[in-house]
Amino acid sequence: MNKEDYTNLVTTKPWKEMQKHFDNIAPVNVKSIAQLEIDPHEWIDYTIKNFDHAQQKWEEPKSHYTGKGNQWASINNLLGRNKHNSFELNYGMLGDTNEQLKDLLGKENIKKLNVDPSSILMRLIVKMPGHGIAWHHDDAGSYRVKFPHLNLDAVNKRNEQGELKRLWWSVDDWCDGHAFQISKTVLTHWKSGQVYHIPWGQGHASTNFGYCPQYTVSFTGLVYD
Repeated sequence: MNKEDYTNLVTTKPWKEMQKHFDNIAPVNVKSIAQLEIDPHEWIDYTIKNFDHAQQKWEEPKSHYTGKGNQWASINNLLGRNKHNSFELNYGMLGDTNEQLKDLLGKENIKKLNVDPSSILMRLIVKMPGHGIAWHHDDAGSYRVKFPHLNLDAVNKRNEQGELKRLWWSVDDWCDGHAFQISKTVLTHWKSGQVYHIPWGQGHASTNFGYCPQYTVSFTGLVYD
């Protein structure tokens, strides 16, 4: 970065629109909603054996983002987010890895979450030290394209069976330098399989400024009423 670029950034403040958007969203209380029984070694071993079926992703505009999502991704790139600080291995999209992850999670854990098994979309995400996922929100747009048969209402993410929810948990216990923020709450010191709910539209982000890899799961599914 040179002085001219830095001066332009701090003068124009391209982040102001994002800040205004999220400042206008009422914060939510964040707490653990379930405790899953998982073996971290099995999940980590899965990432090794199936390495070739992981997407390699980083912060940049993407085809499945909304217009606002791509606008924010571009701003994040302008501010310095790139392949060298937002890289992730992302399992669950290629081949039958989503079904494999469901099998790895197991029927008993799925029952604990009270979720329709056929509606589950999982992402196992690995972030190495020095990387993180930038502040953003989710609107389930790409999910509704992938699961059109659920006939979800675009606004409240519901159908006659229940409500679509986005959940998050860490595969292993908390490690120094790992953090995850939902709304105004920063989460640390979690236990393996400790589940949190991310309400639609709420900002969230994660970071690994520690010394060991971070293994987390982004889970979307229809929770029965």
